[in-house]
Amino acid sequence: MPFDPRSLRKWFASATVLAILVVAGFYLRSVVPTLHQSTATPKEIPKGVERIAEGFSFSKSEGGRTLFKVSAASLQQFKEGERYELHDASILVYGREGDRADQIRGSDFQYDKATGDVTAKGEVEIDLAANSPVAGPSDAKASSDNESMVHLKTSGLTFNEKTGRAQTSERIEFRIPEANGSAVGALYDSRAKSMVLKSAVRITTTGRQKANITGESATILQGPQRIIVQGARIEQPPRVLSANQLTVILRPNNSVDHILGSGGIRALREGPEGFEVNAPQGELTLDTASQLKSGALSGGVSLARRGEAPAAGKAGRLLLGFGGKGKLERARAEDAVEFKQEGDEKSQQIIASAVDVFIRDGKVVEKAVTDSGPAQIVLTEKQTKSTISAGQFEAHFGEKNRLKSVFGSPGATIVSSTPGQPDRVSTSHDVTATFNSKGQIAFAEQAGDFRFQEADRRAWADRARYSPADESYILTGSPRVQDTDVMLTSETIELGRKTATAVANGNVKTTYNQKAQPGGAMLGSSDPVHVTGATMTANRSTGVARFTAARLWRGQDIVEAPTLLFDHAHRSLQALKDASSRVTANFVQREKNGKTTPVNITADKLTYVDNDRKAVFSGNVLVGIEGATINADTVEVLLTARGGSSPGQGGSQLDRIVAQGDIQIQQPDRKATGNLLVYTGADEKFVLTGTAGHPPSIFDAERGQITGDSLTFFTHDGRVLVGSGDSTPTLAPTKDQDASTK
Repeated sequence: MPFDPRSLRKWFASATVLAILVVAGFYLRSVVPTLHQSTATPKEIPKGVERIAEGFSFSKSEGGRTLFKVSAASLQQFKEGERYELHDASILVYGREGDRADQIRGSDFQYDKATGDVTAKGEVEIDLAANSPVAGPSDAKASSDNESMVHLKTSGLTFNEKTGRAQTSERIEFRIPEANGSAVGALYDSRAKSMVLKSAVRITTTGRQKANITGESATILQGPQRIIVQGARIEQPPRVLSANQLTVILRPNNSVDHILGSGGIRALREGPEGFEVNAPQGELTLDTASQLKSGALSGGVSLARRGEAPAAGKAGRLLLGFGGKGKLERARAEDAVEFKQEGDEKSQQIIASAVDVFIRDGKVVEKAVTDSGPAQIVLTEKQTKSTISAGQFEAHFGEKNRLKSVFGSPGATIVSSTPGQPDRVSTSHDVTATFNSKGQIAFAEQAGDFRFQEADRRAWADRARYSPADESYILTGSPRVQDTDVMLTSETIELGRKTATAVANGNVKTTYNQKAQPGGAMLGSSDPVHVTGATMTANRSTGVARFTAARLWRGQDIVEAPTLLFDHAHRSLQALKDASSRVTANFVQREKNGKTTPVNITADKLTYVDNDRKAVFSGNVLVGIEGATINADTVEVLLTARGGSSPGQGGSQLDRIVAQGDIQIQQPDRKATGNLLVYTGADEKFVLTGTAGHPPSIFDAERGQITGDSLTFFTHDGRVLVGSGDSTPTLAPTKDQDASTK
């Protein structure tokens, strides 16, 4: 609150009324001897009056300088007792240096020498013209418009010289430079040097720092000099400060040293964007120039702020540090600090042992730093709650004191919870969160041994960047992701929670671990399936992963393609060509003698479903087997069931191959053509057929061309059987055989 503490020492200037009355009592006593010397006695003396002087005037000088002067329309001495009265009196007190003049005016002053009472029966006005040059010997009165004058008015004043007490039960009004006020009832003890304003204390400042100050009562004491106000309240719209008790400690020169508050301290700013602070105890200290130096609230501090983003907080203790011109530079909250800010379906909360806030120009928050142990930042948006923990946080603020970024280190942990979904837990050495203009996290970065877990999904990397907009993580620095039975590494990996995707770029390596599937083939064993590529995009919902520049292998089975779609859950895949390269696949053929030979296939497209044990190749298919090449439009490769085979048994075994379309078979010394080719692995033979008008044919470099309704090739001995309609097949001789009829 921008209240000027220098005003505090002016609040109780009304106390001077009673102090001056004490002085006036002594001055009146000094006047009594002059009555016996007075010659201004009127012709008729009222009954009961022993002496009377009209147009009375008395002054006392010292060293040629007037100290005080008493004037009255009349002065009376009563017969009964030693009582004296001044009517329409004025007491003018000069400073010893001739630099000030204080004046007391009243309708009736009474002095009772026997009892020691000095009483002002009617209204009394006092002008205190501090630091006002007044000629000592002159009769000049204090100027009523002097800028440093203190003007007071009251009635019913009494002073007893035996007890040294002055008091009134009436209203006291005062006016000082930049303030005016009042109180009801007062007691001044000159011996104890204490002053009590009994009730209804009220001050209104009129200077640059305007404020209304009230109190139930006030006490001014010496040793040390202090002012104690009960039920204090300072109103400086739209700000209000109140306390059950406010104690102002003054220096010897009456400047404020520090201010103590106790019992229900409350500071608030009214209005829709206002705030409220409460604490049992508080203290402000000031420097010799009356500028705020430090402050503290203790005993359990609470804070509440209204507006579009309401906030609430609490701490055991709040320390304030002020810089030049009393502007707030630093605030420190200690002992179980909690602060929470809320908005539309979102909130931000900080929990820490201590928080230091650094402020520029008294109002611009630059940064905040947690201290004395680990801290937490809790962010809630709609139904998602994210808790960020670290050994220490440093927050930076931007325009309108909005949170701009937060850095946490070491031991950073983020736990995100959404009802109905597994928690996401990530850890790292550091965490940095950047906020947008709406107070929402734009992105968060974790660096140094990043680890992540969500249900069965785990991830590791040197660094991760999280985007709340799409709930995605981008992992860099040797990232690695394990999802149930899948392990993925790449140069960068992006995990999207909202889209349920994983995107990997650069040197992708994936391993799929699976159980053996009875009845399966290429993907049916318990051997892990490995897939590498340039990029990968996987969808957790569909279970399909898309690879580019891909290579898939399990044992000796290999598939390479520019684009590979792998469905791990359903054990199927699809491979596609691009403009620069085609699909290739490698299988093995086990011969009767136990020897295995490779089977290589190249095509534009491959589709494989392990439940069917069938690989379908299409588009310019080329098959390499047993030293022969087969060209066809489409090729179906059926594999033998692996049963419950254990790992390490090599590649999938061919059951049969069915090729269709424009078939061309090329061997070193022969070439065959047809439209349908069936290869059976158990017999190691091919059966080639054609269509009506286009029978299959074979051209042998030595034997010439052979045609028939079907041609049967045997890979183990090179025999060819030629079939024609229902006739008995004819054996075409090899190089070592003559033609014969079987």
